[in-house]
Amino acid sequence: MDDAPARRISVDLVSETVGGATGHGVHTAFTQTLAALERAGIDVRVNTAEPCDVTHVETIGPAGLRALRASRGHAVVTAHIVPESLVGSFAFARAWLPIASAYIRFFYSRADLVLAVSPAVAEGLARMGISTPVRVVPNAIDLERFRPQPRWRTEVRASLGIPDDAFVVISTGQVQPRKGVDTFIKTARQCPEATFLWLGGMPFKMLTAGFRRMARATRHVPENCRFLGEVAHEEVPKFLAAADCLLFPSRQETFGFTIVEAAAAGLPLVLRDLEVYRPLFDDAYIACQEDGFPDAVRRLMTDAGLRAEYASRARTMVERYGLEPHAKALVEAYLWLLERNEAIASPAT
Repeated sequence: MDDAPARRISVDLVSETVGGATGHGVHTAFTQTLAALERAGIDVRVNTAEPCDVTHVETIGPAGLRALRASRGHAVVTAHIVPESLVGSFAFARAWLPIASAYIRFFYSRADLVLAVSPAVAEGLARMGISTPVRVVPNAIDLERFRPQPRWRTEVRASLGIPDDAFVVISTGQVQPRKGVDTFIKTARQCPEATFLWLGGMPFKMLTAGFRRMARATRHVPENCRFLGEVAHEEVPKFLAAADCLLFPSRQETFGFTIVEAAAAGLPLVLRDLEVYRPLFDDAYIACQEDGFPDAVRRLMTDAGLRAEYASRARTMVERYGLEPHAKALVEAYLWLLERNEAIASPAT
């Protein structure tokens, strides 16, 4: 980063996904934040016991809580989830949602600064009564990793037995009701002329909402629809390069890593019409209600000009979600917190 901070900042980046389940967006957020800080020349450590200027917590489990308690007024928490994110993600979420909501409120309130990954999350924090200062700092990705490379498209298609001229619709994410798996399968049934691929599995196994129903649904799919299971994140750009559009029918999101990754790959974006997306992605996507996905897919299949237009919109939009602007926003947040703490410690006389 060209405008590195004048003062040297050390950061303890805390994530309980290290050594645990990794096939989900919170782990991706951790890896991309780590990469952004390292690229910016920040002295960043992971889950360290050594004292640092800033403790930046990415997960809300017990290790994250311990880090908050030990931070001594220098704790930043990234808010990836709000209580409604749990419904349709984890088993029996509605039953234990009041307890989870109270814990999430308690956790975020222990921070000295909360970074909301979208305006919608910031609004959710306000509804929860969080009085901690909040900044909107969206997630980011290494854009260059997702730029299609020569031969990726043909190699992946050959490995899957997909013809070169097939129209491929792709989605990535955990297999859970919240992600709209049922809509994806239904759209595939209504568009037999296209090939549908879903990357992602159920990393939380039996804790996944509707585990048996999801397992059954992904086994009984039309011939043009395939669930490929968990794919290493390093391999995802190759699969995106093999596709012609993204179909992301998720019913609830706080950001949407899948969307920015597909945009960086130059794919037209077909998304459910959710309020969270408009301030993040402007007009760079085709917004659909439940029954509108098949028509959107067919329009993209048959209209090369429409495909080119939305691919261009996606590429333009995603530039704001690169690692460099992400690191800049993080450093500004860290400096704000440190300067505020110094002002409190040394009040003007």
